[in-house]
Amino acid sequence: MKALPTEEALPQELRDLVKEAGAVLGAVIEREAGPKVFRAVEKMRASMAELRDESAKSTSAKLTAGLKSLRAEGEEERRAIAKSFTFFLELMNACENAYRSYRLGAKHGGGEKSPHSLVYVLTAHPTEARAPANIAIFNGAQKILQNALELGTLPARWREDLRHQLELAWRAYPTRQRAPTVKDEAEHIYRTSLRPEILRTILAASQEITPIYLRTWVGGDKDGHPGVDEKAMHASLSLSRETLLRFLESCLNDVQVSLELIPSSPMRKEVIRVKRVLASLKKLKGGDGARVKKAKAQLIRFADAYREELGALHPSLRDLKRLLHVTPGLVVPLELREASDMLTGASGKPLAITRMLKLLSSLAKGGDARWYARGFIVSMTESVEHLSLAEALVRKHLGGPALPVIPLFETVPSLDAGPGIVRDLLAHPRLGRCVRESWHNQLEIMVGYSDSSKQGGVFPSRLAIAGAMHALEKECLNAGVKPVFFQGSGGSVDRGGGSVQDQVAWWPKSALETYKVTIQGEMVERSFSSPEITRGQIQRVASSVNEMLKKQPRPPSAKVLFRFADSVRLSYQEMIHRPDFLEIVGAATPYAHLSQLKIGSRPARRTKEISVEGLRAIPWVLCWTQTRVLFQTWWGIGSAWKGLSEADRRELKKAYACEPVFTSYVKALGFTLAKVELPLWRIYLDNSGLKKEQIEEFYSLFEGELAGVREMVNFLSESDNPVWFRPWLGASIRLRAPMIHPLNLLQVLAIETGDSTLFRTTATGISAGMMTTG
Repeated sequence: MKALPTEEALPQELRDLVKEAGAVLGAVIEREAGPKVFRAVEKMRASMAELRDESAKSTSAKLTAGLKSLRAEGEEERRAIAKSFTFFLELMNACENAYRSYRLGAKHGGGEKSPHSLVYVLTAHPTEARAPANIAIFNGAQKILQNALELGTLPARWREDLRHQLELAWRAYPTRQRAPTVKDEAEHIYRTSLRPEILRTILAASQEITPIYLRTWVGGDKDGHPGVDEKAMHASLSLSRETLLRFLESCLNDVQVSLELIPSSPMRKEVIRVKRVLASLKKLKGGDGARVKKAKAQLIRFADAYREELGALHPSLRDLKRLLHVTPGLVVPLELREASDMLTGASGKPLAITRMLKLLSSLAKGGDARWYARGFIVSMTESVEHLSLAEALVRKHLGGPALPVIPLFETVPSLDAGPGIVRDLLAHPRLGRCVRESWHNQLEIMVGYSDSSKQGGVFPSRLAIAGAMHALEKECLNAGVKPVFFQGSGGSVDRGGGSVQDQVAWWPKSALETYKVTIQGEMVERSFSSPEITRGQIQRVASSVNEMLKKQPRPPSAKVLFRFADSVRLSYQEMIHRPDFLEIVGAATPYAHLSQLKIGSRPARRTKEISVEGLRAIPWVLCWTQTRVLFQTWWGIGSAWKGLSEADRRELKKAYACEPVFTSYVKALGFTLAKVELPLWRIYLDNSGLKKEQIEEFYSLFEGELAGVREMVNFLSESDNPVWFRPWLGASIRLRAPMIHPLNLLQVLAIETGDSTLFRTTATGISAGMMTTG
């Protein structure tokens, strides 16, 4: 059996960096919060670090003692301690990102090329927990740390720069003080993903590795969002236009500087004229399509004339031409979305999506509607009639089927029904003609991960999605149509997250040929945190897709997997439908206090009634992430495992070796187990006000279930290390986990005392430590 991870699995350079950076933060804490708080933080840090090798019983006792000591502190001291641990975890993330960027830069190459395409759809939810100022400050810290690694400078030379950043962080709000609007979320998305160094990286990779396109549904996703309408849509498009125009203006400024070296060049006047043309596009209004079309033609003519005069294209003009290809409307195109029940007109109210389509028609006049929006996604698609209603709306307001209608299959019943719905769509006289004649003989299909995993657990969800995608591909190919899959997956395992290699291992061929995925709010900053990380991720996608395309992807077929998944689903649903389960969720997780978290523009619940079905997947995952339980990834696995015969266990091990969907899930499960801390949840339970018998019953159920899960993972992996496949990751989790513990204890006290400032800080810190909000 392989040993548990130790810190030796992490590079010495990274460990030294964290140690030095931590010392700088310590000096800031002592200066800003005072020696008393600094000593309390150090004492708590040392105490929690000792828990890495303690038994569950001993850990529970020491956590209880830690809670008692924190309860004795005053309100301001608790807040300062919470800020200290939150900043330490953010600093650890900055160190890890700096080291990754440094190593990726050191081995930078052209990257493996792929002839296929990559589409990133940027979303705002789950929302980044940190305040924009906090993000900017720690981005600055990351750059300082990366420079130190690259230049090999001594700690004394970068300590003062880092200290300055951390002093700024201490004075700024670490969390949002108000809920963001859709416009706020769009600003954050574009400020992160379209900043010049990242945009240049994307444009270069699009040329050198694989064609890349950016989309967003911030401002286009109407489904259940009262803040999204034609005004929010216009604001989002306007913000991306402003950002892209600034980039193009900087490109032309570079060209202008070069042309000043040639006094006699007629191009000097031409570049000024072209800059005026760009300036005329700043205001987004009706007929924008025609103006953009004319401006693009002028820009292309200018670039061609420059090449002809000088014999080579200016590097900034190369970026300009690439950007015109990646964003032909000089905006980041939206993905529109509305729920199927709204399209039926059952509400009797005028639809915001109708006004959004009218705006799209006005803006696109003289150009192409798909420059501004790429598709109309229908949530909760349950019949071909839902898609017909959506297409009729598009036809009415855009004068024809100018926008593809995209079914979204996100629940287990809809995933099961999906192939039949697609068959009906392709046979439908009007819709089938739209697909073949107007939508380039392609049918885009979106699959969602969150709702199906919330309903029945993560593994049954993954298995259902794998089977559905292969069946959907077959229906399309049988009809002579190319399917394009849009993966609505997120960063957390519960929302379909995982390594690129493990994700694509079980996708059908057509899902690989166009790699289209959401990069969800909390992951945007991490995906685009540096040019090196951005390019490295694109390279991983290209190489993983190329590797899988050499094989023959096939649907999962091992019968034992389906029996196992059914057993997991039954156990999971039995738990979530217990009459007292939601009482536990309300009392022993942050669920009842979500309104204090100013981290998203979207409501936490679909309906006023409290139910698992009515709760949105994001807050559902958030509750279990904050408490370190990660419930839906593993609940039901232990019971199902215990119910297997020895013969079935051997069959399951064979499936683990040859069924990619199960192999990838087991790795994700191991990663999750490394993060689970049940003794911490016991603290929430013990301070929940629930009856002692109820607490004992639930905690015993969770302990027993988790024991079965660990047994299964150990059996399949032949290792005691839950992250056997990536030892450095296990070591990172092991080192950072105890530093999250104080934040959980403080969160319990924040709930107990109603301290919303403390609650928001702890939620941000736990998110930073767990590397996911929800």
